[in-house]
Amino acid sequence: MADMNENLALDLDLFDNTKNGYVPEAKKRKKLEVPELFAVKPATQSDIQAEIKSSRRAALKTSVVALAFLIILGSFIYGRVVLTEYQMQLNEQKQVLELAQSENVRLQMKFNSMMSMDKIEEYAQSELGMVKRENYQVSYFDISSEDGAGNIQ
Repeated sequence: MADMNENLALDLDLFDNTKNGYVPEAKKRKKLEVPELFAVKPATQSDIQAEIKSSRRAALKTSVVALAFLIILGSFIYGRVVLTEYQMQLNEQKQVLELAQSENVRLQMKFNSMMSMDKIEEYAQSELGMVKRENYQVSYFDISSEDGAGNIQ
């Protein structure tokens, strides 16, 4: 699509105010005033002592504030270090606990496998030399008799 403003001409003279008789005013520059120098009167000994005293107070105040800031910063850092050490110890103890718990589970399973009735009977017969009882080896006591001694049956 062709540009519709191809043949458009602008009269830029309409924006030139110098042709209308307008002359811009020259900007007036301010004259810089040179400051007047004043004579420094000689300081007295008491003025010098007062200025030294005030500067020492300011230095002392600055030192106290800086020292307080350093103490607070140091205690914050120390607290973080101690907290990190405790967290590391806690993690180590958690690992020891997990290891002990897994060992406990393993031993429980081994114990449960060894405590079956078949295993107990086998151990009693092979290791301890025990045998199963026969019916003729069982004897019962009757304690309901009147003489109190009981009769063996």
